[in-house]
Amino acid sequence: MKKKLIVLLSVLALSCTLTACSFSLDGLLGSDFGDTSDTVSDTGVEDSSDTGTDESSDTANPEISDTDTDTSGNEQDKYTYTAFSPSEKKTFTDQVGFVIPFAPSDEYYVEDYMKEYPDTPPDEFSVYINYYTIGNTQADFTAYKALFDKEYTFVEEYKDDYGDTCYLYSKGNVYVDMSYYLYDGEYFIDVYVYIESTGGGTGGGSGGDQGGSGGGSTENSDLITNAGKGLPTDADGDGVHNVDFTKATYVKNVTEQGYYVDGCPTTGSPKVLVIPVEFSDCTAQSKGYSIDKIKAAFEKGGKTDYFSVYDYYFKSSYGKLDLDITVVDSWFMPSKTSTYYATQTIDYYGEQVEAGDQMVMDEALAELVKTMDLSEFDSDGNAIIDAIVLVTTLQINSDVTYYWAYRYWNIYTDEDDNYYEYDGVSANDYLWAPYQFLYETYDELGNTVYDESAMNTYTFIHEFGHVLGADDYYDTSYSSDYGPMDGADIMDGMAGDHNAYTKFNYGWLTASRLVVAEDSVTLTLEAFHKNGDTIIIANNWDDDLGAYQEYYVLAYYKSVGLNDEALDAHYFSRDGVVVYHVNASLYGENYGDTTYYDVYNNNTDGSDANGTADNLIEYVKSANDTFTFAEGDTLPASVKDDNGNALIYNFVVESVTDDCVTITFTKK
Repeated sequence: MKKKLIVLLSVLALSCTLTACSFSLDGLLGSDFGDTSDTVSDTGVEDSSDTGTDESSDTANPEISDTDTDTSGNEQDKYTYTAFSPSEKKTFTDQVGFVIPFAPSDEYYVEDYMKEYPDTPPDEFSVYINYYTIGNTQADFTAYKALFDKEYTFVEEYKDDYGDTCYLYSKGNVYVDMSYYLYDGEYFIDVYVYIESTGGGTGGGSGGDQGGSGGGSTENSDLITNAGKGLPTDADGDGVHNVDFTKATYVKNVTEQGYYVDGCPTTGSPKVLVIPVEFSDCTAQSKGYSIDKIKAAFEKGGKTDYFSVYDYYFKSSYGKLDLDITVVDSWFMPSKTSTYYATQTIDYYGEQVEAGDQMVMDEALAELVKTMDLSEFDSDGNAIIDAIVLVTTLQINSDVTYYWAYRYWNIYTDEDDNYYEYDGVSANDYLWAPYQFLYETYDELGNTVYDESAMNTYTFIHEFGHVLGADDYYDTSYSSDYGPMDGADIMDGMAGDHNAYTKFNYGWLTASRLVVAEDSVTLTLEAFHKNGDTIIIANNWDDDLGAYQEYYVLAYYKSVGLNDEALDAHYFSRDGVVVYHVNASLYGENYGDTTYYDVYNNNTDGSDANGTADNLIEYVKSANDTFTFAEGDTLPASVKDDNGNALIYNFVVESVTDDCVTITFTKK
């Protein structure tokens, strides 16, 4: 449908402007909003049922033959039209070299988007034809799809941003993307036939081919990778290439990624506004909740069972993130009950999307602006409050998003799609979580219990990681008990420090050493908690990609500081070298004259509609099947990169001291 493409492009623009994470919504959120999928659909454009006089289609033309072969296998007399018109067949032949199958129907449209809408062409396509029918049954679609199963190459099945199941096929360099869905009371078979521009965009709506091929840092149809690039020469003869992530030309850190534009700054002193929220039907007093406890959880020096949000991020960032946190001194009570907001939705591109939390947020800002200068919470001058945290008196319920903890971005706007402004600034990134998470702990069997004497800040630290732009590192499809990180990361299932890649991503670590020795080299690696020292090994490297490519990064893990065993925050039973396999390859989304770059992979299982074939980050175990490498440990010979190639370097841990480890790298 013509309107669906137009809205898709407008949603892309919105997401590139407002959000942090992948074009499918679950990846986009980069948060625990997760399992309740928010869908995006179309609104504010003409209904397809009003396009019957569209000159681009010959469906009203009596010259259409009804004696052509019914390619779907349905009876000839079931529908009015059984084949494309001669001019439509010519459109397909001229543009892609063949005519796709026809689905007999009573109403259909063929639109050559590049020809009919030359003022707004999608830059990522050189050919784009939309064919859709109205009024067909699911059985019709199944029969129609079966024709492609026979004659075309199946690429993937996925959920699009509207929540519809889509099927992507290819024939040569031509892609055919189809779906069947209900819209405004009508059923549609919706088919997009396209050829991608050289170096343009993603394929198939969901990212197309999930491989990691391509030469150097040249953008192919899907990814910008380092595959085939090789390694820099050993110019100084010391066996290493000094990596400077700030010299990357596509993205230097998460604040430059398309889905994170206008997000919270990750360095310096961003302003964080923490708003305690109670409701008339669940007051703070009735639950015994105190603002003092919220302040302790967030502010510098707060007494908790672990670390306060401020203390954690100052320590993890080596002092580069000095959060300026303000906790409002009184509880804000919205105008309605909590159950009222739990059911509130707004129209978001034709879909009713839950927005009760955002209504509460805007009510709170409208009240706070009476006594506070909210413009002071915009440290980077982009007219967006750096970060907002709403701590509610709601009872935790993991089955309902509203009663859970998550980071999201604001979609609550006025009738002209403008943010509501207060002192010239608006809300965007926000964190929503019940106060009750501070009581979260575990019994002897590992079951979650809530103890009012506890002061657990893990959930708030984890969710603030999303506010800063990190993804979840667990498998959000829950397809297995143990994900790529085995739970051992603050953005997975445990308390503890952020890993090296996350710190590259945040811009906290801007340098590393890449092994490029022609024979062998012995290097010293200091404890990671001290200064973020790392060593990288890779088969290929491109300085223009910085942290956003495929590589293996080594760090010396110790159960101290944020990983303190005494605080039950240690990931592993012994200290040693940890190895992360990172594939943070980028992909580009074109919008107008601007190309936005984002990380493609995530840790969700590839069989899930929102997952990717390759993981974003995963642990690599030693040849002795341990997560930490002790003295004498080496890499298994079976380790291969995501292109199926064995690593060109192996290493052995020579010695381990309290301050550092010594490692010898040898070229195979």
